[in-house]
Amino acid sequence: MRASRLLMLRRGFTIAEVLIAVSIIALLTAVTVVGYNGVRWRSSDGSVKHTVNDALKSLQVYYAMDKSYPSNLADTDYTPPLSVAVAFYTDAMQIPVYESLTPDQNAQLLLNTCNGYMPIVSGGVTYNTSCTYAGNNAHIAGQVSSNVVIQGPTITEGEFNLTCGNVCTIAQNNIIATFQSQGGVFPVTVPKSGSVLPQPTMQAAGSASRFCIEGRSPQFSDILYHASSEAQNIESGPCPTDPTLHYP
Repeated sequence: MRASRLLMLRRGFTIAEVLIAVSIIALLTAVTVVGYNGVRWRSSDGSVKHTVNDALKSLQVYYAMDKSYPSNLADTDYTPPLSVAVAFYTDAMQIPVYESLTPDQNAQLLLNTCNGYMPIVSGGVTYNTSCTYAGNNAHIAGQVSSNVVIQGPTITEGEFNLTCGNVCTIAQNNIIATFQSQGGVFPVTVPKSGSVLPQPTMQAAGSASRFCIEGRSPQFSDILYHASSEAQNIESGPCPTDPTLHYP
């Protein structure tokens, strides 16, 4: 009797018993994985919704104070979590920004910017009409009292002065500010010939009147929500296609 029991203990599991055990373990594992993925999906879904909702509230607060929307979500007091991919589309004005300009390209950018604010007109009077380089100088053509020749071959920011009063001071400040915001630097060296500017990077600037903010889950492609200045509530799916809105 004792020998029979020892024999049964020593013979181990049959192949059928092993297969049954493996099948049970695999089934339990699958159920656990499915349940875990479900928990992760619900957590990610809630996080994306919460992010879009908080961003929308921050934009509503911003609008209540400024009667406009920012060109960048960073201009609000809200910082989205790193676990959610956020895109903010607006109709804010875009400006070209240039990098690694040669001296001739830098001079060309100033010339282009200057002509962008021409002609200078106030009270029915035209003061200045165009900006050019001649010899070693910059020439802002105008009437006798407003005609300006800026001596080169290098021109500092302080030397770039227009002389027709307040309207010219405003234009002068706009030219300098736009030139520098697009990547231009003083002093400018007067070139001997015109130059082609490189391809710029477009960057949003100023305020916006419309927006659409979009939140995505990096882990689950079907988790995607948006809110817009028109709807002012969270909706499923991406921002609608709108050629007037851009990112950045």
